Amino acid sequence: MRERLKAAPSFNQEKYLGANFLKASNERSFYNMSRLNQAHTLMLYRQGIISRHDAQIILRSLIALEKKGNTVLTLDPKYEDYYYNVEMYIINDIGIDIGGKLHTARSRNDLHSTILRMDIRDRLLNFFPQLNALRNTLIIKSEEYKNVVMTGYTHMQPAQPITLGFYFAGVAEALERDFDRIYATYQHLNYATLGAGAFAGTSFPIDRRFTAELLGFKGPIVNTLDAIASRDYVLEIIATLAILASTINRVAHDLYYWCADEFRYIELDDSICVTSSIMPQKKNPAVLEYIKAKCSHLLAAFADAFCCMRGIPFAHSRDLGGETTHHLWDAFMEIEAMTVLTEEVLNKLKVNEKNMKARVNGNFCTATELADELVREEHISFRVAHEIVGQVVMKCVDAGLNCQGITSKKLDEAALNFAGRSFKWTKKHIDKVMDATSSVENRISEGSPRSEETEKLTKQMSLKLDNDIDAYNRLQTEVKERYRMLLDKVQDVLNSND
Repeated sequence: MRERLKAAPSFNQEKYLGANFLKASNERSFYNMSRLNQAHTLMLYRQGIISRHDAQIILRSLIALEKKGNTVLTLDPKYEDYYYNVEMYIINDIGIDIGGKLHTARSRNDLHSTILRMDIRDRLLNFFPQLNALRNTLIIKSEEYKNVVMTGYTHMQPAQPITLGFYFAGVAEALERDFDRIYATYQHLNYATLGAGAFAGTSFPIDRRFTAELLGFKGPIVNTLDAIASRDYVLEIIATLAILASTINRVAHDLYYWCADEFRYIELDDSICVTSSIMPQKKNPAVLEYIKAKCSHLLAAFADAFCCMRGIPFAHSRDLGGETTHHLWDAFMEIEAMTVLTEEVLNKLKVNEKNMKARVNGNFCTATELADELVREEHISFRVAHEIVGQVVMKCVDAGLNCQGITSKKLDEAALNFAGRSFKWTKKHIDKVMDATSSVENRISEGSPRSEETEKLTKQMSLKLDNDIDAYNRLQTEVKERYRMLLDKVQDVLNSND
């Protein structure tokens, strides 16, 4: 293949640009390469470009290689690419006169870009169940803890009472959108580039739609330049994975704080914690630290791919075809780790309801409920009610009191200052208004922390999850059926007679 050049690949080129790439490709792409070669051979025969006799010999050699497995290949960097190492194996097996016909009407450009799409498709199909398992766990936890009242925070300060189930439901709903985004990237990805040639098509009468169908694609990327020059789907996929990672990262951040001794809202299972080499009392939630940090790897993968595509022509090049996906596979590995580990954390989570209740009923997070009740009962504007309650809270804080220290006297003093009259509320009435559980159940607006609303949302999310699982199963089934079709057509050719 290097007849145009007068020298073999240099030692450094083989070392830094060849050997590692070949090894990774052999581990990742062996079976997809086999399927593609079989589909391409079938197409060449079907279109009358090669004879049945030649197609049968090539197919038998390809099938024999597939049965032996990828370890039988001797990967030689002097052949430059993975596909050519496979082709040379076939040529050595059946001779160049017939084996050399395998590469008719194609280029490594369209071959590699199709293999890339197949490899990414495999990783997405492997990842969808992991994401859906996390969504399912969150829905279960939402229902389980829909009545466990806790403090909701803004700016990391006590804000309003919610329930732990409400929190988990919010995360589950966010992951719905993450699934939808990633599912959409699959739809954009699942088109074949095989048959585009180097970038300008071919003069052979090929059938691009036939090979696309056999390989499980919706069809071909029609414009042959776009087919070869575009890796926008790589950016899109990494971006959607990074957005998902951001969501998971923020959940891990919350759980990390909640298991601190100052909160003690939750406790992680011993099996996912580590100890200290010097401090014998330590139980460190290191798994959450790993989950949080891995989000950075997803962002870095996107920046890496984006920068590789920046400032290059809309055509084929090695920075596009070789370097753009350098960290794509790491991105898949990192998001899988984040997703699976977070599900394990949640499934093994121990919740300290007593601590949650004690804090939520003592840290003024029901102050908004007091202001709302003043509006309803005393018919004052919310702004005036806000001023009254704000002064009451200030005086309690200055006196070292929690919300249990709000008395009728303190409320009336503030009311006189801002409303010009006292309200004469009893302490019992104030305490009832300030009760966190009552405050949560008073939230009647759609999507609020009220247990009834959380239950309604979990039912909706369960239905959506079931539909998404069905959609995933259809994708998986379609690819498997196309591969079975490929096998059947291969056998038909092998069993036919001239």
